[in-house]
Amino acid sequence: MATIGIDCEIILDGTGYFVKPGTFKMKQPRVRKATVRADGGESYIDLGPGKRAWSMIILCLNDMLKYDGTLTGLTGEQYRDALRASYSNAAGTTIQFTDPLNGTAVAVHFDSYAEIVYDLHVQEVPLATGASPALSYEAAITLVEA
Repeated sequence: MATIGIDCEIILDGTGYFVKPGTFKMKQPRVRKATVRADGGESYIDLGPGKRAWSMIILCLNDMLKYDGTLTGLTGEQYRDALRASYSNAAGTTIQFTDPLNGTAVAVHFDSYAEIVYDLHVQEVPLATGASPALSYEAAITLVEA
C-alpha cells in the first residue's frame, strides 16, 4: 500500500507516484456571472468557489527511490502503464486522489493525460543486455473534483 511521505508524493487510484518539482498546481475558480442590466449597469452574481482542478507532471522514471533510499521496485514503464490504465478505465467514473497537502481522499475525474518520452534510445540498452525495454516518461495530468 502506497504511503505519502514514505514511498510516494501523491496517491491516484491506489497507486503512489512522484511529482516533478515545481509542477503541482491546484486551481479553484469562482462560479460567477456578469450581465448587463437594462439601465446599462453591470450585475455581478458570485456563487462562491467552484470545483478544484489539480495539474501536475508525474515522474515515470526507471530506478526511482523511496524516501528511505531503497528502490521502489517499479520501472518507468510500469508507472506509466498504471497511470494509463487509470486514465483509460476512468471514463464516466471517478477515481480516488489523495491530496498530499492534507492527506484527504478526493473523488476526481481524470480530465487529461499527455506523456513525454525522455529518450527513445534508452530502450536499446536493456535490449542489448538481454533485459526488457524500460523507457522513462513524464506524464502531464489534470484531475477535476467530482
